[in-house]
Amino acid sequence: MKAAILALLKRHAFIVFVTLTVLISWFPWYTRGVGFLVFGPSIAGLVMIALTSGKKGLRDLGQRALRWRVGFLWWAVALFFTGLTLLLSIAINTIWGGTLPSFTFFRQEWYLIPVFFLLTIIGGPLGEEFGWRGFALPHLQRQWGAMAASIVIGIVWALWHLPLFFQSDSIHYQIGLSLLPIYVVGEIVLAIIITWVYNQTGSSLLVGGIILHNADNFWATTLLTTDTLTSAFQGGAQSQLDMQLYIVSTAVGALVALTLAIATKWQLGLSAARPKSLQQSGE
Repeated sequence: MKAAILALLKRHAFIVFVTLTVLISWFPWYTRGVGFLVFGPSIAGLVMIALTSGKKGLRDLGQRALRWRVGFLWWAVALFFTGLTLLLSIAINTIWGGTLPSFTFFRQEWYLIPVFFLLTIIGGPLGEEFGWRGFALPHLQRQWGAMAASIVIGIVWALWHLPLFFQSDSIHYQIGLSLLPIYVVGEIVLAIIITWVYNQTGSSLLVGGIILHNADNFWATTLLTTDTLTSAFQGGAQSQLDMQLYIVSTAVGALVALTLAIATKWQLGLSAARPKSLQQSGE
């Protein structure tokens, strides 16, 4: 019986993972609370790896989460790639008559950048990446390839945020359900970029997952909103999102992701030369 259950779990591992993620993360929402539990994906990912791969899978996960020796270039890409893409979006939006962002964080609290970056890791990527890139990406890449895996994860990742679209003090609420398709595209774009860096860094969950994900959150907050660390702790009003800039940045990101996909022949670095064991890790 145990063997049959494990075989069933492995056969439908991604579906079980998504189900667990939703059940855990959306608990406050479907019990008439507000928002969701951000650690749902990581908890679900750890559970699935433990059930399907046992100690060996968990040991491999730990190794990927601590893999920091990936070269200066890939650290730079993880930290600055999405920021440069947003700066390009801001330039294009300004040329088209849009308003230049205020860059409030950099003008007022630039000295708190390291603190802000570290704090947002705890409240974001650590709660998600052991699921999205720790379990889901390696699992789906082996079955469908890098591009298809990125698109599927991007869609699920976007829809996972659905409770926030009903939370009045969130950016997602400002975006609104009418622009949910654009939001989905944005998450697919980020998933593609993360997959590319994850694969190019030898399956580094640290650099290609946690750091890159956090850098994207950091740049989106500091470049596209008026939020600061102080305003966040004081519980001030949510800054207003420039919708034109948001749409432009999504379009630019989509072009960047498409360029990456074509340049890598839709492999996003999966076929890059590295030990075979790294390609097979993560389940």
